[in-house]
Amino acid sequence: MRLTNYMLSFALLGALSACGGPAEFALTGTARAAGTDGTATVEVIEGGSHMVTVELMHLPPPARLGDGLTTYVVWLQEEGGQPQKAGVLAYDEDERSGTMRATTPNSGITLIVTAETDRDAASPSDIVVARRPLQ
Repeated sequence: MRLTNYMLSFALLGALSACGGPAEFALTGTARAAGTDGTATVEVIEGGSHMVTVELMHLPPPARLGDGLTTYVVWLQEEGGQPQKAGVLAYDEDERSGTMRATTPNSGITLIVTAETDRDAASPSDIVVARRPLQ
């Protein structure tokens, strides 16, 4: 597994180096947030880590998705692993948009955005508003 992650990291580094910049991935909302769209950008930074930038637009207020939902949390999941919290999406209710930046040593990850009752959620809820492999 560790060798596979190393190989994926090397492949991503090579791909990003070859195109001279960060990789950008289109994000679309799930059925729970059908109008949501945006981008995720992955950039190799100093030390070989990856900076992940998430920008979502047309994102409904969390409370519209279920009782008690107050925030959006971004998770990064390695293939075969458990989702790890990357951070809380900075949500602007007036603009219906959200942004977040996080670093990870991993590549070959899946980005998951969930609506949560608490910004300190330890694991993702079933209220997924966006999901995308970043490969």
